[in-house]
Amino acid sequence: MGQWKPTVQSLVAGTLGGACGGAMVGLIEAGVIAATSGTPEEYWLFPYAVLSYGLLGATCALAVVAVATAIRKTPQDTLGLGAAVAVFLLGGAVARYHVILRVFHEEIVLRSGVGIAVHAALLAFVVASALLVMYSTRPLQHYRCRLSLVTAGFVFCVAISSGAAVLASPHTVEPALVRAAGNAAKGHPNIILIVADTLRADAIGAYGAPADSTPALDRLARDAVRFAYAYAQATWTRPSIATILTSLYPSMHGAVHKLDVLPERVTTLAEALRSQGYWTAGFVSNINVAPVFNFQQGFDEYTYLAPDFYFWATDSATRLAIYKGLRVVRERLFGDRIYFYHYYQDAAVVDAAVSKWLDQHPPTPFFLFIHYMEPHDPYFEIPYNGHGVARVTHPDPPVAWKDYMRKLYGENVTYLDLYLGELFDRLKSLDLYDDTLIAVTADHGEEFREHGGWWHGTTLYEEQMHVPLIVKRPHEPLPGTVDSPVACSVDIAPTVMATAKLSVPAEFVGRDLFGVPPVEAEPLFAEEDLEGNVLAAVRVGPWKLITANPDNPRGLRPLELYDLSRDPTEHDNLAAAQGAKTEEMLQVLATERARIAPRSRVSSAPHDPDHRS
Repeated sequence: MGQWKPTVQSLVAGTLGGACGGAMVGLIEAGVIAATSGTPEEYWLFPYAVLSYGLLGATCALAVVAVATAIRKTPQDTLGLGAAVAVFLLGGAVARYHVILRVFHEEIVLRSGVGIAVHAALLAFVVASALLVMYSTRPLQHYRCRLSLVTAGFVFCVAISSGAAVLASPHTVEPALVRAAGNAAKGHPNIILIVADTLRADAIGAYGAPADSTPALDRLARDAVRFAYAYAQATWTRPSIATILTSLYPSMHGAVHKLDVLPERVTTLAEALRSQGYWTAGFVSNINVAPVFNFQQGFDEYTYLAPDFYFWATDSATRLAIYKGLRVVRERLFGDRIYFYHYYQDAAVVDAAVSKWLDQHPPTPFFLFIHYMEPHDPYFEIPYNGHGVARVTHPDPPVAWKDYMRKLYGENVTYLDLYLGELFDRLKSLDLYDDTLIAVTADHGEEFREHGGWWHGTTLYEEQMHVPLIVKRPHEPLPGTVDSPVACSVDIAPTVMATAKLSVPAEFVGRDLFGVPPVEAEPLFAEEDLEGNVLAAVRVGPWKLITANPDNPRGLRPLELYDLSRDPTEHDNLAAAQGAKTEEMLQVLATERARIAPRSRVSSAPHDPDHRS
């Protein structure tokens, strides 16, 4: 037994050292995330980070120390070695993750001078950190002393994280209807804004899909004005929803990249309505618009219906690098059965929450924002049976799956439509439908190999930009009307407020779609900066120009020009053949950028002096 004692002591010390080193990495990352997040819902991310990184650090250290022990029978300072291993492996992964996302927004190319220099600097930093940690235990030569030190260090990390969780978490009860709508709003209509995530325009019957695809939305369109050509200003959720709620272009509101929050400096539609007496409520099920990203600005009530995250995580903990990695591993290895509640809460859950809220007879007039996740991936077989296709498990599905995936997508659209129909029926039963302004749109579309790819967020082609927009005004004067001029997501907020005969904030840059039309067609501008793809598009009449950064991961051409009147699917690039038109459109794009640039740091006082943002 005596001959095994040094080996056991070495393994125990190394494991505890790894746990302490991993806990330190987790505590630092949690602090960075907390400092850059929006208003917190909870801070489980602190203990989650310490415990998860501590466990992973201990595992890595144990493996390395076991190998070292096998090679050298009497290894020295395995405690320091274990801590150094955790700092080097986990600290390096975390540092790279945040530098790539926060500093370079995923645009860095590894095989470039900048890419090599950045990775060399990161390597030098983590090596220096690991050596510092390893040699910091050298002065303590006694085994028990070292063991006590590392145990105390781990306990310290746990205590600090637990304290942060308790102090930072909200201590208020669930939101209640405690504030009556303001007198200034009396006589104005209720407003309901519905966003269906990833809903292409052509997936709706009123926009050309088979007649039985979306009967509820088709009925709404017959009661409303349908905008035939509505376009999103970005093609993934966070910047697009931010544009819908602020009437600002993405580069103006700033919620552009994966770790960006919606800044306090912007004025949201909810803030503007609340300042004019509306009761404001929101129901969302997409983490991209959760309070951790500050999308609750201006809402009296904001209900985030979170999914059942893997590994006991919460929405704040999902921003940790370790969760991202563990989730990918879990999905890739055990993703043969998938269920919606691991990704989002579906339309049935959202409808139930909204119906319960409506049954409480909230103060009127109210503004109700509802964000459904369907038909965003995963595309599930309906009825649910555990089968479907998710982007995280199949980032690049086989081309042969195209018809199957489009079929699943359509089933999910119809599933959403079923619950939209129930919502509209509930409004009618409560005598709210006729008097309420109802707007339905989408944040972006979806690609099914139209341009060689899948999903969304990496192009500005029509299948991702063209979205539905249906607006039913109170006692709609022109039911069934189809409006043909181009409309934009940036126009939704001012249209809603002007239609309700409310004062539109000066900082909103969109226009009232029911107001006096412009003398000349205004350029349609869109932009995207995701996963290393930096894109811009401008459309004037039938002409559309798209620019992309060189060497973009998607492989898009730097300059594309299309005549949508002759080539609506955007496959005949005329940039070279139509040199004069290309230059003209480049000038239009430059003009639009110049128009937006002076206001790219929009600053305004909140409309509601007692808003909690």
